Amino acid sequence: MVRSPLLDVWETSLLGRLAAWFLAVWEASLLGRALSALGAFGARAFAGSVIGRLWYSDWPQAGDMGGLAGRLLGRLGRLVEAIGRAVGPWLRGLWETSVVVALAGRIARAVGGLLAGSHLWRLFWGYPDDVALAPAEAQDRPTSPVVYLLGLLLGLLPLVPHTMSGLSTAAMILGVWSLAGLALLLRFARGDFEWRAPSALLPLAFLLLIVAAAAVQSLAPAASLRNLVIWLTAGLLFWLVADQVRTSRDAAVLLGPVLAGAMLMTLWALYQVVRPPQVEESWVDPEQAGEVIRVFASMGNPNYLAEYMTLFLPPAIGLWLQNPRRQLPLALPVAMMLLTLLLTGSRGGWLATAGGLGLFVLLRFRRWTVFLAFGALALILMAPDAILARLMSAFSLEDTSNLYRVNIWIGVLAMLRRYWVLGVGAGAEAFAKGYQDFMLAAARAAHAHNVPLQIFAEMGIFGLVAVLWALLAALRRPFVVGGDPRSSYILAAVPCALTGLLVHGLVDYVWYNPKILFAFWALAGLGAGLAAGHRPDAGPAPAPGPE
Repeated sequence: MVRSPLLDVWETSLLGRLAAWFLAVWEASLLGRALSALGAFGARAFAGSVIGRLWYSDWPQAGDMGGLAGRLLGRLGRLVEAIGRAVGPWLRGLWETSVVVALAGRIARAVGGLLAGSHLWRLFWGYPDDVALAPAEAQDRPTSPVVYLLGLLLGLLPLVPHTMSGLSTAAMILGVWSLAGLALLLRFARGDFEWRAPSALLPLAFLLLIVAAAAVQSLAPAASLRNLVIWLTAGLLFWLVADQVRTSRDAAVLLGPVLAGAMLMTLWALYQVVRPPQVEESWVDPEQAGEVIRVFASMGNPNYLAEYMTLFLPPAIGLWLQNPRRQLPLALPVAMMLLTLLLTGSRGGWLATAGGLGLFVLLRFRRWTVFLAFGALALILMAPDAILARLMSAFSLEDTSNLYRVNIWIGVLAMLRRYWVLGVGAGAEAFAKGYQDFMLAAARAAHAHNVPLQIFAEMGIFGLVAVLWALLAALRRPFVVGGDPRSSYILAAVPCALTGLLVHGLVDYVWYNPKILFAFWALAGLGAGLAAGHRPDAGPAPAPGPE
């Protein structure tokens, strides 16, 4: 029998120990012993009576559970089983021929035809060549319509203008919960009750409990409750993607619309180069004003756009490497995303993407590490002076944005002295109320510009532990499995992308924008699903490219 980890947590907790102590005291007390003796006497008296023997056993034998109670329960079970056999096929036939299922099937086939079945789709994205790495039962399983719709939802999400961020967040929440319901209905219709629980699901559930607790005692309860709904949706999205994505084919179907949406954002960003929009003065250091172009497309902030590119550039490169016959057409979106990342002017995004891609190289191209490092250094040295100056300013306290962040961190650390246990509550509003009493002059901020500090300030020490636990659980297995040469390049790229974004999280709160939060946990679910579907004994992997 497998012992539940929740039971261990309960037995070692303060509440569990108090409950065990109270039970021991009760059992040793005079009243407890008296009531226990009275109960035992009553049980013996009933078992020895005529009614007891008739109920529990065939007369006159005692102690046999095949009596009246056993016969009644057995007949009830057989009745339920007979009803199930008689009504079950009729209900299934009614469900399969219903308007809801027919409509959902038509929508899924239409979306699949437009996305995965079109010649344009197959030209640019195709399907990875490592489907055989998955177990045989997963290879034969067609991609669920939920995966198509999830890809479409995640692909459209970043294209909504930042001025409509509330609408996009609401649409994402409604879409994720609706698709979760559709996934459950399809499971019931197929009779598939084999659930997959990723290793990160338990710590993520613990994190959501901490977010709920932070909302109860929040300095801004209403705002924290809205933030709780966003976090619950992110957790559900993680489970949904991890449950639905099992093979690299599923991953390609999910990533295709997402990367197509990223390409549209690159075109938006290039348009902003031709027709520069009005930007905030805080985005560019006064000494570099007019020298650096910073684009943001639909995200509303160059850093948000850089964070999005940091997340999806490694999977795009993984898809590119996974398709040796389509590497030439796939090189175009990868190059456009790299150019867009450069045009954001986000130093944190540059360093984060470099870190993520560096991990990817170490994971799958160790023999090429030195050559690629020299190539990256050469590219840096050949970069335009404005870009090089922007990059080097990331390590100088004379830069106004760097000094601004340091002042914010000083204020947040002072705030943590008061709110270090439970935090101020989740969300920007609660953070602002707690931060205003400790902020330094000219250091107003909507967030802490640092993921650990922000989580610590919002949810206290327990929230920080929960986040670190969830991230470790979400990244550990994809990293381990992604290093296997027989695994897909997509699987190897996912934990590297997530780690790269967390590197950016050292100088910015990357989960402030719900678009980035949803994209992060969706990608984490993708890694969990592919890692769970990977079978190292499935045979040698095909040779997708030079190692």
